[in-house]
Amino acid sequence: MSLYYEWGTKQLRKHNEELCGDSVVVSRHPNSVTMALSDGLGSGVKANILATLTTRIAMHMLENELPLTEVVETLGQTLPVCRVRKLAYSTFSIAQFFRNGHTRIVEFDTPPAIILRDRKVMPLASEDRTISDKTIHDSVVELKLGDWVIFVSDGVLNAGIGGVYPLGWGWEQAATYLERHAHPELTADDLAEKLAGTIAELYADAPGDDVSIVVIKVRRKLVATVLAGPPQSSEADRSVLSGFIERAGLHVVCGGTTAKMISRHIGQPLEVDLETMKPNVPPLARMDNVDLVTEGILTLTTAAKMLRSGAGKDTVKFGTDGASALVRLLLGVDHVHFIVGLAANPAHQNPNLPSHLRMKLAVVREIAEELQNRGAEVTVESV
Repeated sequence: MSLYYEWGTKQLRKHNEELCGDSVVVSRHPNSVTMALSDGLGSGVKANILATLTTRIAMHMLENELPLTEVVETLGQTLPVCRVRKLAYSTFSIAQFFRNGHTRIVEFDTPPAIILRDRKVMPLASEDRTISDKTIHDSVVELKLGDWVIFVSDGVLNAGIGGVYPLGWGWEQAATYLERHAHPELTADDLAEKLAGTIAELYADAPGDDVSIVVIKVRRKLVATVLAGPPQSSEADRSVLSGFIERAGLHVVCGGTTAKMISRHIGQPLEVDLETMKPNVPPLARMDNVDLVTEGILTLTTAAKMLRSGAGKDTVKFGTDGASALVRLLLGVDHVHFIVGLAANPAHQNPNLPSHLRMKLAVVREIAEELQNRGAEVTVESV
């Protein structure tokens, strides 16, 4: 089974510093996800530059498909050591997660990754190697559905030092906390936010060190297919409608004519919910076996405008209109496949209507771009 890796990150900068001295980079590829976390020596601007340089070198090499071993060797030979403090100018954790669950984690002078399975810490065996007098911990693990992987910088372990925890919170306390709080219904962002809030409290809202948290939740990919408009050729109606219904995941129909076609195709009644009507957005409709039914171009245009203006899950959480419902669904999945029918709708050819009402495909592409900018996978098919 192909796995999906949901990411959540959170950073806190050291008190009275303008920049966080840690750097986190996450990059998605067709068959894998790569993460690099680096903690620069000290704090502030200098630490940020050192950490950013480390993650950029690592990600640049990995994106050029160089083996992880070569990346580690390059970093080990490149990163200098402070002559006075005898510490590396930056530390790093690098991980590659593949869709089959195969995962490789390489760490240098950084807190070990915390892996949870069934809400219990799973031991992570590592092979130690020495590169340019630096000890590198290299681990391989086969992840499963429901697992969590959490990376943290030293700032998490040092929380509470000199106060509630004289020697700092420590790895064991952090791991125990995560065992208690990694509920399956939480998102990766939720858990990262929750941990960061606890760390802030331990620091009395004045962090004595930079804090970075990276949370990975292993789950199934959430997908949605959006059918907007009938096919250009009526001869393709049956095959397009059948293909739409047979696709896995959530099903969304945008357009009254299209909704009626689907209703006839699957033999389910279509009921309009007038209570969801808003001044600029037509009402939603209900149909069994279809997760969301909205009006077409007006709703799509409003949804595009909302995304453009920065609408997020929280801002549309309680919206009952069609555009809010559409944005909420689109932001709640990992992959959206748009099927855009190119049949002409006479109602939208009136030259007195705004030009954007005659540009359905362009509006869909605008929505697709906004979703991609937020990390979603999007494909657009015209029929």
